[in-house]
Amino acid sequence: MLALGWERWLSLPWDSVVVHYHEIALKGGNRRPFTQMLCRNLRRALARYRATVRDLFDRLEVTPLEGTPSAGWIDEVAHAAAQVFGVAYAAPMRRLSRQLDELAMAAAQVYRAVAETGATFAVRVRRVDKTFPFTSRELEREIGQRVVAMTGAPVDLEEPAVEIRFRVYADHIALLGPKVVGVGGLPVGVTGRVLTLLSGGIDSAVAAWLIMRRGCFTDFLHFHAFPSAEEVKGTKIASIVERLVQPQGLRVRLFLVPYYAFQVAVMMAKVPAALELVLFRRFMVRVANQLARQRWYQALVTGDNLAQVASQTMENLRALDDASELPIFRPLLTYDKQEIIALAQRIGTYELSLQPYKDCCSLIARHPETRPKLEAVRHAESHLPINALVERTLAELVVWEIGQQGGEMAEG
Repeated sequence: MLALGWERWLSLPWDSVVVHYHEIALKGGNRRPFTQMLCRNLRRALARYRATVRDLFDRLEVTPLEGTPSAGWIDEVAHAAAQVFGVAYAAPMRRLSRQLDELAMAAAQVYRAVAETGATFAVRVRRVDKTFPFTSRELEREIGQRVVAMTGAPVDLEEPAVEIRFRVYADHIALLGPKVVGVGGLPVGVTGRVLTLLSGGIDSAVAAWLIMRRGCFTDFLHFHAFPSAEEVKGTKIASIVERLVQPQGLRVRLFLVPYYAFQVAVMMAKVPAALELVLFRRFMVRVANQLARQRWYQALVTGDNLAQVASQTMENLRALDDASELPIFRPLLTYDKQEIIALAQRIGTYELSLQPYKDCCSLIARHPETRPKLEAVRHAESHLPINALVERTLAELVVWEIGQQGGEMAEG
């Protein structure tokens, strides 16, 4: 359908953009809190378009605060709404009366606007209001026959070039344009608050996107190797966070903490070089746990993948879990690298992640232990003043707020 040209569909008169959800609809009697959160998130994400969002029986409707929407407004709002987590698809919508003549005229108008000469068509009807006197099939047949009479267009019910879609409601019938496929998932904020450990590489950004797609609000913790947090400005770190949260209309916190205190302590303690990386990652987890206790995060999120690199073996991942009081979520655990790259490209973080940056993990031993014994890790860690290091590191914490001006931020 879109092959015929999205711009042709936009040339038609539309009243609004309709937003449909899928997974939320499966919540049954618990649906209301999910749709309320989705409405709230859409209002934030679409604030720059001066839009109002209404929660209707089985869908949400987005209309301009003033006047009739332009083709440009419909285009931008449909695509922006489709990027909000929880949205299955967005589509242009026009309200019509429940009169057959008006429906047939509208269908013929669609065909003339979007169809190539001789293109086939089909009418698709979904009857939400079951009291309407025609069944869906009867209404499809009646409208289709009238369109043929007005335009001479051929019908193809199996693979039509143009689908003309209607939904029957109690007070009107909606004519729908083509779907802009959404990102799906659940609205941010419905499943809890987490803290994502953001490295600046490809994986952790994608992990954050996936956990947000499951309804979690996330802030971000980044360990930097600069003398001061100010030097992180102008690097890719803030840009990655901005890219992740901007489509949701969110404002989040980016916590910046230094790496050097741990580095100095490891050098002075002379721990085995092969264990430096796992010890540093345990240290990051301990800092994150302390921050989470202070700010009421319920879990940590990392970009870990199983066996993708030497530090991500079962033994190394277990060593991280051993250092954490909170659950550690790993959305990428079963993904291969190409799948992760494809997702990063889709969400727009891939090119940002490739920008040069002095990542802390790259400064540590190049040949880490792949299958460390937990007892050996704990023993090496006992030579470090871990609690003092955590306190010293958090004493130098710098907090940046990133995201849409006026966007809501979870308390904590």
